[in-house]
Amino acid sequence: MSLTVDVEEIYHDLWPPGEAKILEHYNYALPRGTFLKPLRSILELFDKYNVQSTFFVLGEVAEAFPEIVEEIHALGHEVASHSYTHQDLTKVPFDELEKMETQHRALLAKLTGEPPQGFRAPNFQINTGLLNVIERIGYRYDSSVAPSVRIPGWFGYYGAPLHPYNPNRQNLAKHSAMRGFFEVPVAVFPYLRLPAGGGWFLRNLGVRYVKAAVRLLLGRGVPVILYFHPLDVDAEVPDFSGIPFHVTRRCGEYALAAIEEILKTFRDCAKVPVREMLEGLSESSMGRNANRIANG
Repeated sequence: MSLTVDVEEIYHDLWPPGEAKILEHYNYALPRGTFLKPLRSILELFDKYNVQSTFFVLGEVAEAFPEIVEEIHALGHEVASHSYTHQDLTKVPFDELEKMETQHRALLAKLTGEPPQGFRAPNFQINTGLLNVIERIGYRYDSSVAPSVRIPGWFGYYGAPLHPYNPNRQNLAKHSAMRGFFEVPVAVFPYLRLPAGGGWFLRNLGVRYVKAAVRLLLGRGVPVILYFHPLDVDAEVPDFSGIPFHVTRRCGEYALAAIEEILKTFRDCAKVPVREMLEGLSESSMGRNANRIANG
């Protein structure tokens, strides 16, 4: 199991249609450092339960707060990329994206002493072209696919394997034995293919919902990837007028306690960074499992 964290300002994780309302709330001067206090709550919780994880860091955050990237790495966690800016990367020209992400990857390598291996696109907006660019830059894996039913305006690659796999260059929902680059999908319910990776789903559908999905996946031998954000555990999220209530529902104490309950419930399951998870799986076994459970 890997409990991953997207390191970004709290307003980055809010519904894209609400951007105008967010800007209005902050008088068009977005603050910096909103993520620091809730992020430290996550780091302290992980330390309490001896959890090592993968932190997907936004480039704008790494530039403004290089010390937090160094701290995350010093604590033994994997530092990966969440892209440079929090936008829909599928709409960014490939040459512009490659230049931007190459610079971001170099910055993370400078701060940690090692080039990052992993990437996660903002809001899980991913396609084959974007994956090809990320692979060419030097990343070893992506973790942006939710192999779930399609959620309009958000994500969903129904039919994609539940297990880490090598994505086809023309169809990222299909496995290809000819590629060394990996896709590491986030958790969904087998069969039903309902999203259950964490974040919004943890807060709105409850910890029992997420734990049920984790049990089913672990029972089938599928590595589980959960994801959280500083927003989820921030008890001081502003009241953004005009933003739907579900966007910030149960942020703070509930979400932090829910993450701890997951750690307690699955105490005997190793909690490792995505990079380490991939190292523990052979390419051949991943390919067999990807094909075996593609329709699960």
